[in-house]
Amino acid sequence: MPCHRLLLCALSATVQFAAGQVRTFDVYTDPILLHRGEVHNSYVQPKALPRKIVEEFANKTMHLRSMQLDIVRTDAVTGVEVALPLYETYNHHHALMVGPTALLQRVYNFTKGKDPLNPHQHPHGCAMMKGSSVRALLDEAAKALGPSGRRKISAFGGASGAEYRGTSTGLAVPYTYAVSNPESFMVLMHFINTRGVPHEKKLWECPCTSARKFNLQNGTIDGNKPLPFTCSEALQQEGNAACSLATYEGGYRCCEHGVFLTEQIPDPREAPDRIQAKFTFEYYVPDAQELAKGAVETTSPHCCDASSPSLEGDDVNKPQQHRFGNLEYDVPPCPSGTAPGDCVHTASSVEHFSWSPGQDPEEELELVHAWGHQHIAGLDLRLYKNSTGELLCHTRPRYGSGHVSGDERGFVVGIPPCVWGPPPLPPPPRLRRRDLMRTVARYNATEKHHGVMSLWLLTAAPLTKHAIVQDVLV
Repeated sequence: MPCHRLLLCALSATVQFAAGQVRTFDVYTDPILLHRGEVHNSYVQPKALPRKIVEEFANKTMHLRSMQLDIVRTDAVTGVEVALPLYETYNHHHALMVGPTALLQRVYNFTKGKDPLNPHQHPHGCAMMKGSSVRALLDEAAKALGPSGRRKISAFGGASGAEYRGTSTGLAVPYTYAVSNPESFMVLMHFINTRGVPHEKKLWECPCTSARKFNLQNGTIDGNKPLPFTCSEALQQEGNAACSLATYEGGYRCCEHGVFLTEQIPDPREAPDRIQAKFTFEYYVPDAQELAKGAVETTSPHCCDASSPSLEGDDVNKPQQHRFGNLEYDVPPCPSGTAPGDCVHTASSVEHFSWSPGQDPEEELELVHAWGHQHIAGLDLRLYKNSTGELLCHTRPRYGSGHVSGDERGFVVGIPPCVWGPPPLPPPPRLRRRDLMRTVARYNATEKHHGVMSLWLLTAAPLTKHAIVQDVLV
């Protein structure tokens, strides 16, 4: 029976072919050494991908189905690998780059010695927690990379933290994460050594210890100006403590590389923990010619952050260049006597889906994967198309109930994503770059929390490129 709908025809052919064409490989970063209570927030040296992968995809595009992160410790003597629970090493967030070795080394050299949270060293470093900010970093390094080199590096993650280990990043065929000429990978690791620290100390909230020196007159912490505070109007009106240096008590501005989050600094003679990030990649085999022709490459839209000032007035009709909100806010405790079911803090914002200068505001993209990054006490995150009120995605954090890695009691151990694709999946929503999206985030407010986040990690496919792929397939 002939196909009359090009898209469904293409999807059907590709799904049948690709079912047995997925393989996996693992890679490990170099170890980092962290004492109890210490923060690591820096890129680590690029590492080579397995030789077999490099040879298979030399001067080709590798199409990834998914990538997952684990945090491990490998015994230097026995070689036994142990997955570290979040109450020993907490993943605040991370970002991943994959591409040609020489280009990644240039990016590493550009970032070396610069704190990702220092606005004077990294103008867009704050936004390493948003996928768009990783691209902003690459834009900064573009002079060294050259325009063609900049396009050969693929960046993933940003606002991907503790939940990442238990959150599927898998895309439905024919959508893929594309990497050109993969040779090496490089990771920004914002990890906190939480081993042996009581749970109630909440190191993952990055408390500002008494050792930190705040100078309100100069607007500095330890002599350095922190990232600017850019909270939404609603958060400012409620006097949210995370929106001003004068009231700031904890969050990523007190979580720089090398600082300690404990009041007591460990004895320097105490042996540090040896920690590695381990990535498992799922990829389609390089000789899958049908997939290579039919694969639909994806991108990461800029949206959304519940702490951001909502777009209004003339800004609604203007593209936004590297626009970032506060990225974090505090959850104040409910008034005494509030019923537990009513003890909820809500934050919301309205932003463009993904409109930057130089882009066609009317270009349509298909939203194919989404989840909302939240911290402990997060209840849910909703994403609406603002013009219609249509609920596009609703994600809820999953909490652990045990003591093993991946099921740590009280920690967010996964956030099941929204996934779109061919049947039986729901069809991908089609959105213009200029479309306004509304984010609504809810947190349990029975107790106070510092530096919480409500950020979307979105994956979309531009329809203009998708249409070309369909023509080739059919």
